Amino acid sequence: MRQSNNQRLQLANTARRRLSLTTIFHRNPLPPRAKLDPSTIPTTRPSSSIPTDIVREIASLLSPADILSFSLTSSTLRNFLLPTLYESVSLKSSKQCRVTLSMLSTRPDICAHIRKLSVRPNYYLAWPKPDEALDEEWVASAISRIAQDLTLLNTVDWDGLEAPPDGMWTSLRECCSELQHIFCNVGLRPIDADSQLFQFSNLKSFSLIVRHGLFGTNLFPPSETLPTTFWDMIIHRCPDLEELAICSFSSSARIFDFLPVTTARWPKLQTLTLGSFGYQADFSLGAAEEMSFFKFLDNHPTLNYLRLQWNFKRWMSPFDLLLELSPNALPELDTFWGIYQQLAKLPNRSSIETLDLTCEPLHEDRLTKICPLLRSLTSLTSLDLWTHVTRQDNSHFFLSIFSSCPKLTDLHYMCTMSFPTKTLKQLLSQLHWLPDLKRFSLTKGHKYSDESMLESALLILKYKPTLEQINIRWAREKAPNHLKQEGTYDITSIEGQPSYIIVHEQGIPFIGRPFNRKYKHKLRSSSPAQSLPVRQHQLIHQILPIRRPG
Repeated sequence: MRQSNNQRLQLANTARRRLSLTTIFHRNPLPPRAKLDPSTIPTTRPSSSIPTDIVREIASLLSPADILSFSLTSSTLRNFLLPTLYESVSLKSSKQCRVTLSMLSTRPDICAHIRKLSVRPNYYLAWPKPDEALDEEWVASAISRIAQDLTLLNTVDWDGLEAPPDGMWTSLRECCSELQHIFCNVGLRPIDADSQLFQFSNLKSFSLIVRHGLFGTNLFPPSETLPTTFWDMIIHRCPDLEELAICSFSSSARIFDFLPVTTARWPKLQTLTLGSFGYQADFSLGAAEEMSFFKFLDNHPTLNYLRLQWNFKRWMSPFDLLLELSPNALPELDTFWGIYQQLAKLPNRSSIETLDLTCEPLHEDRLTKICPLLRSLTSLTSLDLWTHVTRQDNSHFFLSIFSSCPKLTDLHYMCTMSFPTKTLKQLLSQLHWLPDLKRFSLTKGHKYSDESMLESALLILKYKPTLEQINIRWAREKAPNHLKQEGTYDITSIEGQPSYIIVHEQGIPFIGRPFNRKYKHKLRSSSPAQSLPVRQHQLIHQILPIRRPG
């Protein structure tokens, strides 16, 4: 059953609260997945003292880690929650792949509960400590060996350095009759036209993405033609496709020619990611201004999520571009990632709830274009924006943007230039234009002479005490993944006043080893408008050297 806009927004907000620093910079181009399928929770009563419906409701609201803790309260409850615990298995590092796949090879009973399997061997975005090396052929072989036991598997997400060996796809296709959602990242290895990856049928989701982190210096790399077997699969053998991604996050190393997609027609397509768009060698915009592309969008009124990945390299985008859509095009679109020039050409902008404009930085000379567009997005509640600020006083810049979208509940503001406390205060002084704001993320250019992340979070809370979560990210061009440190600050209020903050910080210090720490920071009781912090750190947990949180 198709989710309502409110349901999708709630899921998106839940996902946003858990975004890591790497995710903010290098997001998966697919929309947030649903946390939990309530149908996976058994209906048999776990205990004579706990009503089944209450256990089901509790489990549906918990994160995987909390479900695990909940299940450990009794053996009866663990058996009851086992299908929920293993409904989605996400292995985010080489170590997790090695340990968990080895365990699953001896536990067919657990394999039988898995519906979604995501693996990230040799994870190239691991931060701040690189992932350990692991033979990806071993990972693929391990999955092949347990394929016969994955009787409920419907989703596979492979995110390695290269695409897996063909044997894995053969085993999954032959053994997993429920498999309908496939996501695969690739590196520089040539794509085999005879790959078993292109022998599936009746898929509902498919993703083929050039991963992040591939080195390239070509400003205009040639578009690589995808095999006809690929197009035959998704166009002719997947008529009920709902989700499609064909794009590159290393556009100086490898890009795909995705224009053949415009010959397709999928009546149920809801989610589309395409790219990279950008300047061609003659400085035309290529597929972005092809009439067949416009017609393709017109022919898919069911789209509610559209991401058009742009990369202008060393140049700024043009002030205008061609995009001709019919007045009734994209009536259900609620999420858009791209550039403001395309946003301006969308005929039904009032339905957009989530907007991401981080393909390139917004300069002040384009405010006259972007602010009227923001005002036309009457349903907008979530905004991601990358800007460059160069003035001594940028208050008018912030006022112009924030006053144009007063319904925001989620805001991610990114400025990778120097962003001192003075400029931060100028930004914070304009947050009163956003009375409903609950989650605020700040990614800023960093100098070690700046205030600490906690000090930034406390300053933000002082200006906006009604916030529920604050995220701080320090960016540096020469750091791994362009990041130095990140912090997440969850605010707990008692009787309407901020009482304490649960802090999780990690990163690379100026001197010393990478750190990962969690602690509770208490706030002095006072009126919300005058909340001032008392530096009392109650240490909860600390791990050195760092491990990425699971």
